[in-house]
This record gives sequence, structure tokens and C-alpha cells, in this order.
Amino acid sequence: MPDYRVSLAAPADTEAIYALLAAAGEMLAEQGFANWTPPFPRERIAADIALHAVWVVRDADGALVATYALREAPVRPYDPAPWSEPAAPARYLNRLAVDRLRHGRSIGRWCLDHIAAGCAREGVRAIRCDVLAANERLCRFYEGAGYVARGSRQHSGWEFTCYEKMLGARC
Repeated sequence: MPDYRVSLAAPADTEAIYALLAAAGEMLAEQGFANWTPPFPRERIAADIALHAVWVVRDADGALVATYALREAPVRPYDPAPWSEPAAPARYLNRLAVDRLRHGRSIGRWCLDHIAAGCAREGVRAIRCDVLAANERLCRFYEGAGYVARGSRQHSGWEFTCYEKMLGARC
């Protein structure tokens, strides 16, 4: 596996993150999943960067290979909460995207492993996300990384499967 470096995104990263998310949305749309189109707005990316919620993954040459958002609270509330331990310290993962030209190189899995290791070091008990339910391939990706489907929810006109990965011993 190549050497990747993860850091909080800086305001100067906004345009590159936007381009990566837009390309990911185009790729999903080509597969029949248009939930990432139109692209995630630049203004929201910039606002999330200001909140220290966006991360970038770069290769040894400094090229952006992936991005994701990780928060202490969900962007949209889960009501009712489908989680196995709703009160457990958790992080909420959104917008994990890998550079279109680098798909199939296990970068997404590397990101999930890196996120889990960092969260475990911080004492986080669970990582939670939701995935477009119709995207069976992406659901299998999360399940293969140890995420468990805990229910479903609707938002923005789409149905999503709620996933949770429990980490380490109980807090």
C-alpha cells in the first residue's frame, strides 16, 4: 500500500475537494445513483472545513486521493436512533470519496481503517454513517469493513441504510 498522509482540510483545499466530490457524483450517476448530483456545494464544503470536519488524504507526492467528513454529531438527526448503543461516544462519517482514477486500489478501505484506528485512540465507541440503500455494492463495501446495518431512514427523497461500526471495549 502506498504511503498516504491524512490531515484536516484547509480553505485552500475547497476547490480540489469540490472537484473530487463532483467526479464521485458523476461516477455514481453513471452507475444509476444520482444522490450526489448536483455536486455538494462549495459553500458547504468551505463551512465544514472551517468547522474542522473535513479531512484530505494525499499520496506521497501530495496529490489528493480521497476526502471525507467526520463529525461528533450527525448532519441530519437520526430519529429514532437506530444504533446499538445510542449514547456511546460516536463519530459520524459523511462524503467519503476516492479519486475516480484511483478506484480499485483499496484507498477507501484504507480510509475506513485509518478512521477506525484514530477514533479508537480517541476513545470513540462507534462510527456511524448512512449509505444509499439501492447502492448494493457500496453497502457491501461498508459491511466488508465491519459496519453493521442498523436500520434505514429517508432524507432528501432517498432511502438510506444506517451503518454502525463498534470499536474496542465499552467506554
